[in-house]
Parts: sequence; structure tokens; C-alpha cells
Amino acid sequence: MKSAEFNRKCRPQNIAYRDLFGYIPTPTDYACTNDEFLDAITRAVAEKKEIENYLQKRALHKDGVFDN
Repeated sequence: MKSAEFNRKCRPQNIAYRDLFGYIPTPTDYACTNDEFLDAITRAVAEKKEIENYLQKRALHKDGVFDN
């Protein structure tokens, strides 16, 4: 999925997620594809659970850089 299409599809979920939890999760913080992220944020909003219930965070190195 292209970036512009992904952003357009995530926008309503991002707004709803922010209203529920006070922040918008960033896809790069999670070990997933754009499609997996979109599915997870959609489920998170529908079930009113944080996205961490559906996706695993990327490992963070000591220098603050995410592991791919």
C-alpha cells in the first residue's frame, strides 16, 4: 500500500484512537507492515484497547535506534 493511501485510510482511526487514548501511535514503532498496522489500529479503536494488545513493539537498541 502506498504511503498516501495508507495515511488516508489511517486518518479516521488515528483521530478516534487519539480521542480514546490521548496520542496517535506511530507505525514505525511496531514490527509490522502497513496493512497489519491498519488492521491493528482499527481493532484497537473498535475494542477500545491500546494497540500494544495487537502489535509487538520493535526492539530498541541502547543508542535509541529501532531494530528492523
